[in-house]
Amino acid sequence: MQPLKYKTMTAYRQPLLFLVFVGVVCLCAACNREGFPERAVIATVNGEKIYLDEFEKRLTVQKKTFFPQGAPESPDKRELLEEEILESMITEKIVLQRARTLRLSVSNTELERKLLELSKDYGENFFDLLAAQNVRYEEWREELRKEMLFDKLVDADVNASIRVSEDEARDAYEENPAFCKTEARVRAAQIVVRDPDRAKEVQARLTKGEAFEQVATEMSIGPEAAQGGDLGLVARRTMPDPLDRILFTLPAGKISPIVRSDYGYHIVKVTEKLPGRMRDFPECRNDLMADIRARKEDAAFNVWLNDLKVRAVVKKDRQVLRAKERN
Repeated sequence: MQPLKYKTMTAYRQPLLFLVFVGVVCLCAACNREGFPERAVIATVNGEKIYLDEFEKRLTVQKKTFFPQGAPESPDKRELLEEEILESMITEKIVLQRARTLRLSVSNTELERKLLELSKDYGENFFDLLAAQNVRYEEWREELRKEMLFDKLVDADVNASIRVSEDEARDAYEENPAFCKTEARVRAAQIVVRDPDRAKEVQARLTKGEAFEQVATEMSIGPEAAQGGDLGLVARRTMPDPLDRILFTLPAGKISPIVRSDYGYHIVKVTEKLPGRMRDFPECRNDLMADIRARKEDAAFNVWLNDLKVRAVVKKDRQVLRAKERN
């Protein structure tokens, strides 16, 4: 069972959404002459403000990861973290401004459809998993909307112009035929439960001859339970280590003993074993073209984002942050 997540950006996009889950906003103490809180500004991007309280909110959450409990918080490391967070907020602002220029948005209907897909993946555990990660649903929902908007923008402004030819794919095949070698895979299903007593109950039912799919549907807490525990085709090193090891040593048609992992107690069944093999060009063509497209998209994305940054008018006011630290 995978931890709660939604589709995230690839590694080169990570600085844009440096933080996904945010905490509670704390307003600055300063007040204007009407008596309302006056929010300090740490930067402007094309005239649009980034407020100190928003920055501090992200800093507070990220410090828990950047400085593990008990680790010293050196000034140099703190400054590095602050700079990364501020740059990510500036980049995010630049990109959202570009989306507005192109009049792109994510409708409530699109967002609700995506939320429904995600909640189905995790079933009844969806809101429990959010709560366990100390995440407010409303904030998580808006961050998801932001990421969907980012993906829509990149598709329209970058990826739509990418083209890959048949000749490029054939050249790639001749230059790197190993790309088209498939790894050994197994078709498997699993039942995962939280405690060993429950696992023994599952094992007893299977030993009596009950169908694996039926027991999985009734007792597994994994997101694949609704499909009878079916994991589909699994390659090496895609499952936690104890499961990975047993999946590739268990004979087809056999059911494993109870296996413990960080996610709980598992019982797996291997239904088919597929050895690795070389694929010819026609069979591998689509994968080759997808790989070439992905690399082109990565390169085009970097050029596109750098161009947006160069053209943006950004003003930082680090003195605001330093004054806050002195207080």
